[in-house]
Amino acid sequence: MADYKNNTIPGLIGVFLLTYGLFFPSLSAEWVSFIIDRLQESMEIMDSGQLLIASFAYISRNALLYFLIYFSTLLIVSALTKNTDSIAFSFLFISATLTAVFLINEFYGESSSYAPHFFSLGLLLALNSYITKQRYYYLTFAVILFFLITAMQCLNLIPLLSQWSFGADDLAISLKTADSFITEDQLFTALYFVLFAIFFLIAVIFALLVHLFNIQITTLKRFQVQEKELKETRFALTESKVYEEIHSLVHDLKTPLVTVRGLISLIAMKYEKTEDKKLQDYLTRVDHSIDKMNEMISEILYENTKKEIDVDEFLRYVISHLVLDDQKIRLEMEVQENLPYIHVNKIRFARAIANLLENAIISFEGKAGFIQIDVKKVNDTVRFQIRDNGPGIKEELMQEIWKEGFSTKDSSGLGLSFVKRVVENHQGTIFVSSTPGSHTQMDIYLPVSSGQGGAFYDIDHR
Repeated sequence: MADYKNNTIPGLIGVFLLTYGLFFPSLSAEWVSFIIDRLQESMEIMDSGQLLIASFAYISRNALLYFLIYFSTLLIVSALTKNTDSIAFSFLFISATLTAVFLINEFYGESSSYAPHFFSLGLLLALNSYITKQRYYYLTFAVILFFLITAMQCLNLIPLLSQWSFGADDLAISLKTADSFITEDQLFTALYFVLFAIFFLIAVIFALLVHLFNIQITTLKRFQVQEKELKETRFALTESKVYEEIHSLVHDLKTPLVTVRGLISLIAMKYEKTEDKKLQDYLTRVDHSIDKMNEMISEILYENTKKEIDVDEFLRYVISHLVLDDQKIRLEMEVQENLPYIHVNKIRFARAIANLLENAIISFEGKAGFIQIDVKKVNDTVRFQIRDNGPGIKEELMQEIWKEGFSTKDSSGLGLSFVKRVVENHQGTIFVSSTPGSHTQMDIYLPVSSGQGGAFYDIDHR
C-alpha cells in the first residue's frame, strides 16, 4: 500500500501536468509542422534519412504527450485512492487515462486508436505490481512509463500492426505510407521492431531490478528488526540472570550477618559488666553497622522497601560513590533549603542518580567540563535536575535511549532503562532535553514526604 504523509501535493502536480498535457497538441504545432516538412522532403527526393528524422520526431512528440497524460492521471488517482494495488485504483487509472485520450481526439482530431492504449495500460499495471509503494515510487513509475510509452509509439510505425489499430492517426498513416513508397515497408518494420524490443525490455528489466532491490531492502530491514529483538532478548536474559545472581549473593549475606550478630550479642553479654568503655563502644558500633547492612540488603532485595530520607544526606551518599579524582570535571551541587524528605529505596534510587552522573562523566571522554546538580521543590514534588555541557544526544536517538540494551558506548546499556524503571517505581517522572554540542539535561520529579534539609556545595575536581 502506498503510504504517503500528504497526498495533496502529488494530486496538485497531477492536475497541473494533466492540464498541460491536454493543451500540448496545440503547443506542439511547430513540432507537427516539422514532421510534415521532413515527410514531404523525403517523398520529393526519395530520401529515407529525412523519413527517419520525421519518424523519430513523431515518436518523441507522442511519447511526451502520452507520458504527460499517463503520469498525471497516476498522480491524481493515487492521491484519491491511496492504495495503488487496489482494483479501484486500476479502474480509475484506466478510465481517467482513456478519458484524457478521448478529449485530445475530440478537440484536436488526433484520431488515436484506443486499442494500443488498453494494451499499454495493461502492461503498465502489470509492471506497477512489482514496484514497492515507498519513497521513490513516483520516480520509479516515471522511468518505467517513459520506456514503455516509447516502446508503444514504436509499434505505431510498424506497418504489419496497422490491422490491429496501431498507428491509426493521420501522421502515423502518412509516415507508414511514405515508408511503403520509399523502402517497401522494410525500414520501419525492421527498425521499430528492434527499438520496441529494446525499450520494452529496458522497462521490464528495470521494474524487475527495482523489485529485487526492494526485496533485498525489505529482507535487510527484517533481519535488522530480528537482530534488534534478539539483542533485546539476550540483554533481558542476561540482565535477569545478573539480577538473579546478585539477589542470591545478597541473600546469602544474611546468614553470616545473623551469625555475626549472634556472636556480638554473646560477647556483649559476657562483657556486660565490664568497665572497659572502649570495648562497649566498639560492640555498639559493630551492632549498628550490622543494622545498616541489613537495611541495605533489604533495599537491594526488595525494591519496594522505601524509607524517608533527607535530600542532603541522600546526595552526600550518592557523591561518595563517584570517582572524580582523575577527572577534569567541575561538579556543582545546589540544594534548596528546607526541602521535605523524600520516600525512596535509598540503594536503588542512589544507583539511578549515580548512573546519570556517570553517563555525563563518560560523555566528556577525559575532557574538561562541568556537571550541575540542582534540587528544589516544585509544586508537590522534589525536582532533581542534572545538567552537563557535554556533547549532547542526537535527535534521532532521543526515543531510543530509554530502551533496554541501548548504548552508544559499546556498554551493556543498563543506565537509562534502569533509571526510568527506578523513577517510575517511586511514582516519579523523568524528562530529558539535549542539544548536540551544547548540553544534556535530566529532570526527575519525585513525590515529597515531610522533613527538612538543605545545603550548597561547590566541588572542583580539575
